[in-house]
Amino acid sequence: MSSLKNYKLEISPPLHESPAKSRNLLKFTVKHHSSKKLEVFKYLFLTLTVSIFIAYITYNLENIIEGRLDIYQYGTIVVLIALIGLFSLLQTPEDSIIVMKGIGVQLQSKKLWKFQSSDSFIPIDNIIDLVIHEGFHDYGQVIFYLCILTKANNDENSITVLFPEFLPRKDILLTVWTLSRDLLFGSTQRYWRRVPGQGLKQVV
Repeated sequence: MSSLKNYKLEISPPLHESPAKSRNLLKFTVKHHSSKKLEVFKYLFLTLTVSIFIAYITYNLENIIEGRLDIYQYGTIVVLIALIGLFSLLQTPEDSIIVMKGIGVQLQSKKLWKFQSSDSFIPIDNIIDLVIHEGFHDYGQVIFYLCILTKANNDENSITVLFPEFLPRKDILLTVWTLSRDLLFGSTQRYWRRVPGQGLKQVV
């Protein structure tokens, strides 16, 4: 049975505000429909923790100034500071790709914690094509995923999966594939073959 994928696709700038002929850049972002709940949770607990911290510091201000805090009071302050830092590092998970006409594709992946986030750039000269592949996931579940085929360099992977944290449904992938491919390559078909001694070459 297909797993629940309650994701939404955001396109920036909105398509109705950017005519196809004048587009030089499009950003596609996939995230959960319920992503706002995490933001509410984050700011609610961050506000609560900061309020407790300020109240505790205010209550013990005289002891802090005179250096009369015991180990438990120091421990409480350290724990509150750690919680504030922890909640500050929370963010809404999302995967984004920025397609730049004539330049390439910027990949951005935001995970639950900011220090887990990553980004990379693939120049257009290294891109062979954008394709939608079919594969298997978990217990034989058939899924579709969008990927960029690139020219292999040394140990680098020649296939880069887009939206790897979400693997959205085919309707989202088709929208991203159609708009991205048109922005990068126009309406031209792309054919490649290996030439002995020259590597991968595009056939016009």
